[in-house]
Amino acid sequence: MNKRNEKKQNLTMIIEMLRRYGAMTQARLKEYCGLQASTVSYLVSDLKQYGVIKDSGAEIQQQPKIGKPGNVIELDNNDSQFLGMYVEDEFIDVYLIGIDGTTINEERISMAEASVKETVMKTVKRKISANPHISGIGIAIKAIVYTDGTVKSAQRFGPDKKRRNWSFSGLLSGLQRAYPQIPIIVENDANSIAELYNYNCKREKKDIIVYLMNKEPFGIGCGLLMDGRLYRGARGAAGEIPDSASVIKDIDIKNMDDRTFLETIIKYITPYVFGAAAFLDPECIVFTGSCLNGLVSYCEELMSDISAKTGIPMTAESVDILNPAKGAALLVIDKYVANLVNEVAMG
Repeated sequence: MNKRNEKKQNLTMIIEMLRRYGAMTQARLKEYCGLQASTVSYLVSDLKQYGVIKDSGAEIQQQPKIGKPGNVIELDNNDSQFLGMYVEDEFIDVYLIGIDGTTINEERISMAEASVKETVMKTVKRKISANPHISGIGIAIKAIVYTDGTVKSAQRFGPDKKRRNWSFSGLLSGLQRAYPQIPIIVENDANSIAELYNYNCKREKKDIIVYLMNKEPFGIGCGLLMDGRLYRGARGAAGEIPDSASVIKDIDIKNMDDRTFLETIIKYITPYVFGAAAFLDPECIVFTGSCLNGLVSYCEELMSDISAKTGIPMTAESVDILNPAKGAALLVIDKYVANLVNEVAMG
């Protein structure tokens, strides 16, 4: 490995450890990264010059108590903040996330216009105008996002409760033209949740399957994390359950109670869960989405038999905890860090 690539690798590792575990001393950072103290010192100095790392002002006494207490360093959220958005049928969830993953603020914006693109563009413009520190934009949507950036949009309910095709055509390219100086991604919502779940686990799980199950409007999504990275497949549609809408053709959603509906969906996806467990052998399988509102424990109960048969831990989490908007922000932070590290290494 040449010196420049080695430096890029070490810079990435330092930022990653601070993202995972939060503020720490350089001595502790040295332990996490397995680097020499002098290497950590000059790399941290470089990152401070780029406004990525700052001294927290705290001190921690080293063990054993020899010499001066260690100064604590942390990622600097003041200069590097990221916009995460989740496009729903009637609203957009908007998160402002620091580079360390901390939620700075969040809000829900009503979808007044029929055009998704128009609403997203207006929201981004307003947010960036109010905050010059936004360094990246991540957008999670309920649609397949192909590897070439094409969004396969489905029919959705608009503000007027009528079903229509909501076109995402030109959204990514339009944002990139408007804000060429910052990284921007558009990602599937289930993939965004897989990234968020992994981040919440301090990225210590390498293989995860996430099922996102929504009731109104109905939809089932799947996110795959393989060897610590999102696995999208050749086109970007890996993990998607084909024709999942067919499951509700013969049932009356509005007159079915939430518990019965969840039972129906779990029964439908069980063969897919078994297949995925057998082929991919993940560390865990996660269930989330509006179908689980108030029924997280019941969902885990329903999946306990499959978990026992496959030997794979299965868990359920509220969509309030696993909001795709935050996951999309984390994904664009990855892209920002990669660009930053390359710049620092070249400097």
